[in-house]
Amino acid sequence: MMLIPFSLWTTHGPEASVLAKAELPHLRAWLAASKRVDVQVDQPRAPLLATLSPPHERAWAQAVGWPDVDGALPWAAYAATQAGLANSADARSSAWAFITLCHWQVSHGQVTLGDPVHLQIDTATDEVLFQAMHGFFAEDGIALHRYKPGQWLAQSPLFVDLPTASLDRVMGRNIDPWLVGCETSANSLSPAAQLLRRLQNEMQMLLYTHALNEGRGLTINSFWLHGTGHLPTTQASREAPRVVSTLRQSALQQDLIGWLQAWQDMDAQVIAPLLARVAAGEPQRLVLCGEHAFHVYDSATPSLWQRLRAHWAPTSLDTVLAVAPLKD
Repeated sequence: MMLIPFSLWTTHGPEASVLAKAELPHLRAWLAASKRVDVQVDQPRAPLLATLSPPHERAWAQAVGWPDVDGALPWAAYAATQAGLANSADARSSAWAFITLCHWQVSHGQVTLGDPVHLQIDTATDEVLFQAMHGFFAEDGIALHRYKPGQWLAQSPLFVDLPTASLDRVMGRNIDPWLVGCETSANSLSPAAQLLRRLQNEMQMLLYTHALNEGRGLTINSFWLHGTGHLPTTQASREAPRVVSTLRQSALQQDLIGWLQAWQDMDAQVIAPLLARVAAGEPQRLVLCGEHAFHVYDSATPSLWQRLRAHWAPTSLDTVLAVAPLKD
């Protein structure tokens, strides 16, 4: 199974004509020789306008057999197990979260979360901030573990049944609707959400005055909490999908031209080999994911009618790649 995040483009109309003309011959061939077997559209809960977990995360979780609980897909517990920081039993008996260092951009009274990649945090910077911050987390019963520069793994009972918004959902957007506890009203925050918001404020004050930020173009001024939860009690035995993230950067930047160029590269480097495996008799599944939905395609032997139709009336790509925004 191959899963491609950000491969569907949310359009309000004008971009559809551009998508219809996209030069993606291998994708067209795949569509002519496959069948769409499932479409899942997000069902956000008020007051949110979108789910906490984006479609590509939900599709991955379903593929491996995780419970599909919005905002509580246990990515951090999974990472802790993969990194050897916890065995399977530990990851299932305790809850984990990612702590990702980031930059909050304040402009016109709105705070936007920037892509942490742009901070270019190296190992030395990571170590300085880990030493400065881990004691504050420990005081609140949160054990921090080094994971990779700019991102740590945190272990605490606080993360049990605590929904959090994915980084991919929030980047480039106003953070206010997505802070921990956002799925409830401000007057009904859980004790865990209250504690974590307070801790986040404390770390912002620490980072604001930290010498490490002097001279940085983009300051490290906060962290984002995500990937909360614990692994299911029953080990999923299904094979994890292959994830191809080629389109992520251009999609998050709303760069349609860059996105189409990335699609062309992927068409040649990813979709063409997929077709070759189908031609060799290997069944394949392709999952195309957008901002609010994912579509599942299975390879299939086309009928004579389908082959004729594909030849004389090929699928217009705008009907596949362009998806309408969710209605309020």
